[in-house]
Amino acid sequence: MQQKRNLAPLTGALFVVLVLIAFIALGGETPEGDDSAQKVVSFYSDHETKEILASIVLGLGAVVLLFFAATLKQRLEEAKPDRGILPTVALGAGIVSSGGFLAAASLHFALADYAGDIEGSAAQALNAIDADFFLPFAMGIATLVLATSLWVVRNKSLLPTWLGWVGIIIFIVSFTPAGFFAFGLAGLWIIIVSILLYLREETVTVSGTAAEAPRPG
Repeated sequence: MQQKRNLAPLTGALFVVLVLIAFIALGGETPEGDDSAQKVVSFYSDHETKEILASIVLGLGAVVLLFFAATLKQRLEEAKPDRGILPTVALGAGIVSSGGFLAAASLHFALADYAGDIEGSAAQALNAIDADFFLPFAMGIATLVLATSLWVVRNKSLLPTWLGWVGIIIFIVSFTPAGFFAFGLAGLWIIIVSILLYLREETVTVSGTAAEAPRPG
């Protein structure tokens, strides 16, 4: 007989790690949206494989985000089954964000794959779109944070109340010039939530056979 915890909540932390790998470790310093066609073609011709890998990792992160959003909805509803819409909003926001990440990954994949094979002006246009393609996944993440935070502040259950207030602030800052900084804080917020949910998981008994029903005394 073995004791173990459900690892599903840790998909949140895994999602953030995969995004960091895609954007920083692999993606790196890509051309700006207003850079010349020559610079765009030169960069992606030299870093084609690396940027394609970044796209694939980002796509995997989008899939993992779906599992985290579904797990989050389940935990919120189990903790307080009041039939409110906030857990569903959190799941919906996760789906929107995942779709945004997949779209961004597809766009970046195409840019890295074809930049050296198409007209420079076409590659430049793709790069301009790629550089500013963030609203779907960023707003999806911000809404997931907001819905969960409102639930926590309202119910004072499952997660610390202060974490809910922090999440609300992160959502508000997302619509200011410091929105990029807020996106980074949202990632940290998700990691904290992911770990706290994991630590709250009850241990599950794993055995080779089903547990026997108790016998009368």
